Amino acid sequence: MYALTTLTTLATLITATLAGPVVERLPNHPGLGRIVKRGEGVHLVNCVNYSAVVYCANDSDCNHFPGSGNQCIPDGGGITHWEGGDKRCTFPGTGTEFKWNIRSDAQSQANYVNVGTGNNGFHGFTIFKDDKHVMYKDGNGNACSSIYYALP
Repeated sequence: MYALTTLTTLATLITATLAGPVVERLPNHPGLGRIVKRGEGVHLVNCVNYSAVVYCANDSDCNHFPGSGNQCIPDGGGITHWEGGDKRCTFPGTGTEFKWNIRSDAQSQANYVNVGTGNNGFHGFTIFKDDKHVMYKDGNGNACSSIYYALP
């Protein structure tokens, strides 16, 4: 019985690790951590008066203004309602289209939980609810917060 319990606990730990982001625990702050992400990623971001889809070739280095080549503005501007139904945004310059579908109750879910799927025409992404941390300030000094992030 002990072996079965241990195996079940190990399987749960492995599944949770693979399904979500890696959290690095901060020294001297029990229970607090920061998300450590590696590889390609896409963030669905809300700034003060507009939303943006931000592509990051290296998601662990994505806390700066992406510039026009790595962001697209969905819905022609304004704040986007990210949840419910199929949505899309085309990156200027490359013509790459990012499509997503986020469940309608996503904001009521816990942070870092899988809430949807996305695709950029090259491969699929799993979308997670983010903690709304400020990723960067845009060219006008507006704070831009990550609402959701997508990893392949």
